[in-house]
Order: sequence, then structure tokens, then C-alpha cells
Amino acid sequence: MSQAYPAALLLPSDAFDTNQHQVMGRRVAGRALAQGIASSLRPNEQLRVLAGHRGELPVLRDLLQPLLPVGAELWLGCGLGSEQLKQLGCLHLPDPGLAHWCQLRAGLPPSSFSITGVTHTLCSKAVVQGLEALVTAPLECWDALICTSTAAKEVAERAISRQLEVLERRFGQQLMQPAGPQLPIIPLAIDPESFQDSSQGLDRSRRRQLARQRLGINTDDYVVLFLGRLSFHSKAHPLPLYKALATLSQSAPVLLLECGHLFNAAIETAYNDLAAQFPTLRVKRLGGQTPATEDEKILALWAADVFCSPADNLQETFGLSLLEAMAAELPIIASDWNGYRDLVDHGVTGLLIPTSDQLKGQTLTDELERQYRIGLVDYDSMIYQRSQCVVVDHQALETALKHLHDQPEQRQKMGSAGQDRLQRQFSWTSVAQQYRRLWEELNDLRQAAAQASQKAWPTSDYGSLFGHYSTHIASTTSFRITTHNTSPEFLLKPMQKGIINRWCNHSSCHRLVQLLLDWRDRQDIISEETWHQAANALGIQPDHQRALLIALEKLGVIEGMKA
Repeated sequence: MSQAYPAALLLPSDAFDTNQHQVMGRRVAGRALAQGIASSLRPNEQLRVLAGHRGELPVLRDLLQPLLPVGAELWLGCGLGSEQLKQLGCLHLPDPGLAHWCQLRAGLPPSSFSITGVTHTLCSKAVVQGLEALVTAPLECWDALICTSTAAKEVAERAISRQLEVLERRFGQQLMQPAGPQLPIIPLAIDPESFQDSSQGLDRSRRRQLARQRLGINTDDYVVLFLGRLSFHSKAHPLPLYKALATLSQSAPVLLLECGHLFNAAIETAYNDLAAQFPTLRVKRLGGQTPATEDEKILALWAADVFCSPADNLQETFGLSLLEAMAAELPIIASDWNGYRDLVDHGVTGLLIPTSDQLKGQTLTDELERQYRIGLVDYDSMIYQRSQCVVVDHQALETALKHLHDQPEQRQKMGSAGQDRLQRQFSWTSVAQQYRRLWEELNDLRQAAAQASQKAWPTSDYGSLFGHYSTHIASTTSFRITTHNTSPEFLLKPMQKGIINRWCNHSSCHRLVQLLLDWRDRQDIISEETWHQAANALGIQPDHQRALLIALEKLGVIEGMKA
């Protein structure tokens, strides 16, 4: 019998499917996580993955099944019933919203299962509110918000600290730091082999030559690659890079290679207009309003001499494209900005360019934040305005680009050092082990707590809030059906079919109707035990059986026999 992997993954298509949804860092990271975990399974180990709905199951199977080691298994399902959740041990979520998702444990002992999530973009109103809610959410030390970088952990810690201050002032009492969740740092990762082109076995020099032939790039060009979202409002303003390369191109053959996605015609026009302001600057673009293909991305990585990402946006939290550059043995020039600091070893694998920001040292809420929080300014406008107050040091960027142009041997050393660092710290061989250790430790903590008697956290559940509305408690324990009752076939009519199908699928619903008709013909009194046995045989979840029985009485299909 297979042994369960220490965590189950919740993966709705929005968290991983870049074919059905826009290519975004969190979706690329979600897909990579599932693939990385699947490929790291031990023989005779089973990975459980929960989809958003049944239509997503074939996509997940095609994505993960080919990566399983010999002897490992994949279990795919959907639904988040309490009985199913208690079997998972740990449920890993594709976002940082632990305060939201911990409601899955409402009414259950806290040790029923662990909950973990992961940080991506942290600057949205919803995410910040979610981080603040960690203070009061019913979370435990066997739950964890996995932070992908040191900068991300600091954001979470500061949000928690500020919310504690708010509550202390509100209630006039000093509060303790909550026991959970834990905030471990585990980086994102990639599979280095997936960024190799078809020229296997060739060194970087030969790959560079072949890629340039396919892309029509001169052998002698100093090619600087920007890879990622081409967005001046949500990624990186291109002006510092354009300006620095235009200056350098006055004395050397320089080419800026842009590879990525332009979201619309207006943004594409803006990029083209800016490039036209620098007559000496040559730009070659792969992708555009139609995103660059994976093949184009790999060619770009191998054709380049240097990778450059002068990110200046609050949306940027980690930087998967930097890992891709490391896989291709490229030296990196990047802004000294949040998660980038964890990825680039300054002077060894690349160079970090100083940044300055209006928010640095600002401790009071400003007008922009107030307007964004109450909805007078939208998210895109907020991050755009914030990015306009982030300065990437123009002179330092120009100096770094010229330095690596003049030092081809250092480029090679940095590229090799980056590839080595990727294998040690940011490949799935390393990162999957960190996830495994974390989930095993959380399960140990949870199982130790389960030995003690635990009560569910009190919640503002609807029974507590609204249970006084009715006269009596719905307490049907046995029932009967006669010809005077509403026909069971009414359950298949449009007025009821939608809600009944939420509790039992289409096939089960038809079988339920037939069973009720048989009971009506016999006019027996049906006990509660008989009902549950029949409902189990129909595949109706335990959580839904009582609600369905009460609904049958509501509709007059059955006559309840009160205890």
C-alpha cells in the first residue's frame, strides 16, 4: 500500500494553468511546485492533489503523471468535505490567504490537519488584509505561511506587528505574539534541465552561437536580455536600461533582446516610442501582444551575454526569471530590490544596482494608500504611481553594463557561479527537500497536539448567529413516504435540480429518486440508520446527508417522524 506524501496540494486551474489563464509569476510558480514535488516523490509514495472541479483533473494528470518516479502514485480529486480534509494531514494552498482558508477547519479540532500557504505578490489590498488577519485567525504552530524570500518574510512580520499594535491600542492591553503560523523561508525553484534547448551536450559558447544563428543576431554583438513581463507600470520601467545601453552602443555593438509579453497595443506603442528616442539603441523583441513561446525564451537565454532586470515595482517579490538566467549560465545585473537580494550574490553571480524609494523610512499612511484602501484608486494605478517613486541608479546601471561588456572572462565566471548556486539552492532537488522537511515537522507538531483533548475554535458560525430565527430544531430521525407526499420526481425539476445536484451528482440524484419511489411503494418507516446507509451507497458525502434529508421534508417528499 502506498504511503501518503506529507502534504496534499490544492491546485485549481487559476493557480497553475497558463494555457487557460494569463501567464503570471504565481501560476508559473504553482505549476513548477506541483511538478517539482511530483518528481521528488519516493517509490511507493502517493501525492494527493485537489482540483477546483472535475474538468481540471485531466489537465493535472497530463501535467504530473509523466514526472512520477517509478513506483510513485498520483491521486487526483476535488471537494473539500471535512471527512476528506481530516485524511490529508497537511493541505498546501497556492496563495498566502491562511486566514481565509483556515475556515476549512471551522467546527473541527485545530489538529484535524495543518494548513500551509505561500507568498507571491504582497502589495495588493486583499493580501495585506490577509496578512493582518493572521493575528486573529485561528491558526496554530503546525500551520505555516511559506515566505519565498527574506523580504517577503519581513513584510509578513511587519503586517503582523502593526496589527498587534492596533489591537493593543483598541483594547488597552498588551498582547502576545500568536503561536502560529510559522513563517519559514523556502525559495521558489525551477528545474534547470527544462531550460536546455535541443543542443544537448554542447558548452555555452556553442549554444550561444547556434541560438544567435536561429535568431539572426550578430556573433560580435554584446546582447543584454530582458526576460519577463514587458510592463512599465507593473514590472520595470525600461528607461534606465534603454538609456544605459544607448550610451554604451556609441562605442560598441550592443543589442537589447526583449523577450516576453506586451499586454496591449497601447503598451507596445509606448515601448516603441521610447526606443525611438535613442537612435543608437538596437532592440530585438521576441513576443509582444502574443507572448513569447518557450522555445523563443530558451533561445533568448542562450543567445545573451548578460541578463538584466531593473525591477522597480512593489509587485515583484521573488524573480523566477533570474533563476532561468542562472540556469543558462548568464551573469545577472538586477536592481537591489526585495527578493532579488536573495538570488544574486553581488560580485560573484552578478551585480546589484542600488535603488531608492519614497516609501523608505515613511511610517505614516499617505494619500495614495488611503485612496487605494477605500477603492478610489484601482490596483494598477496604485502600483504604477508607487513605481514612479522608485529610482534605479542610472549611473550604476550604466557602469555595471559597461564593466561586464569589458570583462568577458568575468561574465563567464559569474555565469558558472550562478548555475552552481542554482543547483545548490534553487533547484527542485534542493527545494523539494525543504518542503518535505517542513511538512513532516508540522505534522509531528499537529499529531503531538492531537493527543490532548482539543475543542474547536469558537466562530461566528451561522448556527450561533441565526439559529434563533426558527421555532424548532430540524431533527428528523426517521420518516415515511406515502402517495399523499410530493412526488420524488419533483427533485429533478428545474426549481430543485440545481440545489439537489450540489449534494449529490447527476447520476446519484436519479438513483435517489428511484430509491424514494421504491420506499413510497412499500410505505415503510425508514430509520435514520437506513437513510445514512443508503446515502453512503449513493456516494453522498456525510456533510450533505442531513441537509438533504431536511430538504426532502421541506419539499414534502417525506414525512418526518419526530423523536
